[in-house]
Amino acid sequence: MVDGTTMTITLNLPPETEQTLLAQAKARGVSLDVFLQTIITTQAAAAEAIKPLQGLPRDSGELDRAFEEMADLVPMGTPILSDEALSRDSIYTREDEWNKNSR
Repeated sequence: MVDGTTMTITLNLPPETEQTLLAQAKARGVSLDVFLQTIITTQAAAAEAIKPLQGLPRDSGELDRAFEEMADLVPMGTPILSDEALSRDSIYTREDEWNKNSR
């Protein structure tokens, strides 16, 4: 929708694709139009989310600068995590215990 106007799209789909889409829309309790609008809107949003990734650092110098910029965002006085806090045992102990008890 640009400037408050809507766009109409005509799709030529194979009958089996149409039936699949109709069944999916019905399962969600919405019309085919609403279902397709949701799919298209979601896909468009996902494509927009990918755009920032195009500006990722491409070499080690850019990566170093990006890390420095991120480090500058951390407020002064923020405590540094210990090696123990970042250890696998510290992070996964609860999950490991849960997995052991669920067997």
